[in-house]
Amino acid sequence: MRRYIIASHHKLAYGLKDTVDFLTNGIKKIFDVNAYVEDGEKPIEEVVSELFASFDENDEVLVFADMMGGSVYQKFYPYMSDKVHVVCGINLPLTLALVLESEDTPLTQELVHQYVEDSKNQIVYVNEV
Repeated sequence: MRRYIIASHHKLAYGLKDTVDFLTNGIKKIFDVNAYVEDGEKPIEEVVSELFASFDENDEVLVFADMMGGSVYQKFYPYMSDKVHVVCGINLPLTLALVLESEDTPLTQELVHQYVEDSKNQIVYVNEV
């Protein structure tokens, strides 16, 4: 099974997940991890650990994190493997494309890399177009 996690500082993950759910009619289960939202919340390390503990060891996992090097991304770094792909600097076109990719197509580094490259073309300074 393929799992999807959107993770961010504050509520970006919730908003992106909500938008992807809206545009796809919620066809895929997406987990959102929103760190540092309020005092007294469960530490993000625990949230991430519990989430991965709920997955099967054969699951493919796509983690979309808000920014490279940030404290949120760092919590997912130890889980990276051939089956766990972490992408930083997320945007809506990239997230949609990977969520809509057929689960019959195995996630390879090459496939994820191509989607990342393609999504960069969606970042446009429109005044110059």
